[in-house]
Amino acid sequence: MYFLFQLLIWLFIWSKIVVQVTYADEYLSNTSPLATNPSSHVLTEQHLSDQTTSTANENDELDLIWNGVSSSFVFPYQEWKNKHFLDGLSGNIGYHQPLTQTEAASLPPGSTQGPSTHNVTSTLSLKYTVAGNWFVSGTVYYYWDKEQQQDWNPDFTYVFGYSDWRPYTLSLVYANYGGNRFNPSEQQKITEFNQGTWSLGWKFPIVDPVNRWLTFTDDGAIGCQFNYNYTPEYFNLASTTYENHHQTVSLGCKYSIVGNWYVNGTAFYYFDKAQQQPWNPDFTYGFGYFDWRPGTITLQYNNYSGNRWNSSTRGEDTGRFKDGAITLAYSFAF
Repeated sequence: MYFLFQLLIWLFIWSKIVVQVTYADEYLSNTSPLATNPSSHVLTEQHLSDQTTSTANENDELDLIWNGVSSSFVFPYQEWKNKHFLDGLSGNIGYHQPLTQTEAASLPPGSTQGPSTHNVTSTLSLKYTVAGNWFVSGTVYYYWDKEQQQDWNPDFTYVFGYSDWRPYTLSLVYANYGGNRFNPSEQQKITEFNQGTWSLGWKFPIVDPVNRWLTFTDDGAIGCQFNYNYTPEYFNLASTTYENHHQTVSLGCKYSIVGNWYVNGTAFYYFDKAQQQPWNPDFTYGFGYFDWRPGTITLQYNNYSGNRWNSSTRGEDTGRFKDGAITLAYSFAF
């Protein structure tokens, strides 16, 4: 308990420079009210008023797209200037329970990238919104079984960049989930910045009539994001060396079923298939109850293991439902 108390004090003092990944996905939680109206496309003859309405709807959609793109990356200087120290600081406390436990993977010592280890963990996450949608965040990890923590399992992770939950906006985010260490050994570093991933994304909602075809609840809404992901340096298991320029594109969507209940999934395309490692998935997925607002509880199942479209090509002890984990988290704000 004394260790946890010291850790909380340390994070509070340094929250302005070392902050965290919250599990909040505000865009996907707020997509439904902002979904655009569908354009009218018919094959029969229209009256002038119908044609005018159709043109207006199409123009409205184009305006929404342009407004989203053109307003991206804006830095509200006046808002930043008037902020108090704790304004924009939020976080969560999480407990993560894997569905199974596995033996450690056979990778060279010192590898900072590798498969997910099935280890019970607790996390403390903080996020600081600098101004507008510019943020920096970080998470610290406590491993209940220290012997299960591998070189690529982090003591902490960090993320920063620009991400706006509004539809049709662009985002640019850097994330490092590698084997970061508070007290590295002689062979380790505190962090390997080049092994983090830069992601350029674009968010968009699925609108009617497609939304009606794909949902089965009155409140159902689907929000998606397309990403280009670039990692300057990555570990190649085949050559047991670090190589350069790992590139993927991904398409992720979340279906808000009713209230805060949801299901989501992300598919990946590898520009060079040889770059895909056994722990790099073809797709990821999750479901549960998610509420990004402070003072709320979130319960999720997530599977980020080496899932494959063809199960016969997946790596050993990865890509199965039981390789996912259940997360229980409590969100808060200052």
